[in-house]
Amino acid sequence: MRPTPPETRLVAIVGGSASGKTRLAHAIADAAPDGYVIKEDDYYLDAASLANFDPATFNFDEPAAKDHGLLMSHLAALKAGQAVDIPQYDFTTHSRAPQTRHCRPASLIVVEGLHAVASEALASVFDLIVYVSATRPVRFERRLQRDVAERGRTPESVKHQFDTIVEPMHTLHVEPQKPLADLIVTNMGPPDFDCLAEPVLQRLRLHSHTG
Repeated sequence: MRPTPPETRLVAIVGGSASGKTRLAHAIADAAPDGYVIKEDDYYLDAASLANFDPATFNFDEPAAKDHGLLMSHLAALKAGQAVDIPQYDFTTHSRAPQTRHCRPASLIVVEGLHAVASEALASVFDLIVYVSATRPVRFERRLQRDVAERGRTPESVKHQFDTIVEPMHTLHVEPQKPLADLIVTNMGPPDFDCLAEPVLQRLRLHSHTG
């Protein structure tokens, strides 16, 4: 007899750019022996294949840039005990990589992203929603360091993009997700992610005890 797959609990970690979503998501997922993280960023549309695509002007910071339909179908499949093949997004080419990531159901799956609960349909998939809060100056400094070090960007281009796209889209699309959160975690740094994860893990333990 095949073993029964574990009941999968889905946690959404949402918040502004460079708020600390990714590291918090991993700290939470690591608390479960089979836990892992799914990046909403891997569900970006294959932007390079779009007509008249220009990475300098394309708005990566709105929900329409993501394939949320595919994300929801994958999460539903995992909940139903089925494995999925998750796309892998290449930020250097702005396209989906040829390889995918094979993911099986697990007791805890954490999805982190700017727009992880941007629609009512998407929000309803999750068992727990966590919003990571950080001020604009803190998020900008972290984004500046990351994009220059990891994505080959110039400080000027990072500042221009943050001021003209990232922050306006944060106000329009990210901040409105905050009221949907079951839990708000403030991350002003320098953060201790194990400490920040603890109230989330406590909530998950409470959910498991109450069914």
